[in-house]
Amino acid sequence: MAGNRSKWYVVWVGTEPGVCDSWAECEARVKGYPGARYKAFDNQEDAVMAFRNGGDDEMALLRAIAHHDPVVHVNYEAIPEIVKESIAVDGACSGNPGMMEYRGVDVLTGAELFHQGPFPDATNNIGEFLALVHALAFFHNTNQPHIAIYSDSRTAMAWVRNRKCNTKLERTERNARVFELIARAEHWLNTHTPMNRIIKWETDKWGEIPADFGRK
Repeated sequence: MAGNRSKWYVVWVGTEPGVCDSWAECEARVKGYPGARYKAFDNQEDAVMAFRNGGDDEMALLRAIAHHDPVVHVNYEAIPEIVKESIAVDGACSGNPGMMEYRGVDVLTGAELFHQGPFPDATNNIGEFLALVHALAFFHNTNQPHIAIYSDSRTAMAWVRNRKCNTKLERTERNARVFELIARAEHWLNTHTPMNRIIKWETDKWGEIPADFGRK
């Protein structure tokens, strides 16, 4: 399968299931992986739909809980203190440990800016932590220090402050990829100075965070 920048790739079975925006990323997840399952699509929408409609048991579980994740709309007139130039991050996990994913959402528009996972045998706190570091690294790389980042997880915020994911989860063959992401996130935090404000989302006052997966 030749590379094509206009294509999107879905990996159902590989080192990290998910949607890739380049063949290089897809190839890294499937090359040499026994029984790898993947396919190219012409646009992101079709790729995301195909990923969510995957046929194996774990994808069927994810489809049941994740299809059509709701977008939380913010009433800015009622809550003027919310920073409009901001994104919200959130993690979700089916089980503890279980299938985990995380995402970032533009607070003003509700548009999904990034979405990673699902990853097997992880926890919600790990997802929240990875989401925060993902956002910090993204805005650092694009030179946007003015964008605020909302999180409703005090645990993840503390882990970021301490530059350490203090999880008690045991590493296994199934969640090895998650621990690789944790190590990469910790390395980034220890080699960079985050510039973006991280703000606690006050769920009791403002309702669910815009990045919420709606699975409570």
